[in-house]
Amino acid sequence: MAREQVREEQELPLNRILRFAARAALLLLIVALEAQAQSPRRQDFLWVVTNRNATVYLLGSIHALRPSDYPLPAALDLAFCDASRVVFEIKYEELNSPLGLSYVSSRSVYPNGESIQQHISPETYQLLKNYQLQTGANFSDSYRPWYALALISNQEIKRLGYNDLLGVDRHYYDRAKADRKPILALETLAFQIDLLADAPASQQEKELRELLADRGGFAQSLGELVATWTSGDLAGFARIVDRDRRASPEAHARIFTDRNNLWLPLIEAWLKEDQVTLAIVGAGHFVGDDGIVNLLRRKGYSVRQLPLLPTRLLTVTRAQDGATELSFDVITGHNYAIEASVDLLTWSVIHNFVSSATTRNFLDVSARSQAHRLYRLKNLDEIAAPY
Repeated sequence: MAREQVREEQELPLNRILRFAARAALLLLIVALEAQAQSPRRQDFLWVVTNRNATVYLLGSIHALRPSDYPLPAALDLAFCDASRVVFEIKYEELNSPLGLSYVSSRSVYPNGESIQQHISPETYQLLKNYQLQTGANFSDSYRPWYALALISNQEIKRLGYNDLLGVDRHYYDRAKADRKPILALETLAFQIDLLADAPASQQEKELRELLADRGGFAQSLGELVATWTSGDLAGFARIVDRDRRASPEAHARIFTDRNNLWLPLIEAWLKEDQVTLAIVGAGHFVGDDGIVNLLRRKGYSVRQLPLLPTRLLTVTRAQDGATELSFDVITGHNYAIEASVDLLTWSVIHNFVSSATTRNFLDVSARSQAHRLYRLKNLDEIAAPY
């Protein structure tokens, strides 16, 4: 396979298809507007574990999103800014490195003139040919089933308007590079390639056939997955992952259970170091009985899920003396409370007011003594239950 061809096809991070699936020196300000009718039970896919001087944030990622899914939840930015280092599944530079491209090529095609037609059923092969005719895709017959599945999955994800460069992990990877934060990886590209290529041949064909036969189902499942993530519906997300586990327990064990157990000792090691670590991996790794959250809890760690903060960030200005001025839009005649926190867990009311206009400014002089502070605005007339 030509190296240029592999480079083009390998743009999307491969973990996309794994079952369709130094603290801030300046004042850190995340200001959020409490949304109308927002359920207090919905939370971000973000957990925190602490042990003495160590803090580990665990962020469940969606690997491809749309522009409309931005901005991301405010709490995610807090965790990123608070982290002294960031951990991802792999280092993205591997995807386009000569060594990485060579390894993908060595495992994605059959040797000695063999073709995929010789290794899958006539029915599956016909579905593959029909897909190529319908979409204009030009896939080589030398591709192995796992690689054909990867390419088709990626093509369908793009067709549906999703972009891997907008995935949560890629978003924070690029920010970590720009901010020169240390980046660690849980796995290598070769490990993830082997995970796909070494799956049983029957499983590879089954997944390829299912996608080709029901592209509408793929689109629906992906839409449900993203919708539950963006709305903070952890229970709904967990149901989707569990549905997938029941449909293919062997694949779930290989993609999730086994890797979660491999990662657990690494997380425990971070909890013995005097650092703040942010680990960003696929959200499916944190839910279910075999998820990382439950594995850590069984080990005796206290794992807390951080509250959901709305995504809208508002104008913030810090004066030279350290006081902070907040400016936001409000509804005339409504009762509001401005609250402050240093950890997103404990909030204190610092100001109450009834709005007399559609814009409100507030000067927080107490911020002069704070190196690390967050704010949120709550519309008390729209909240029926405690936050």
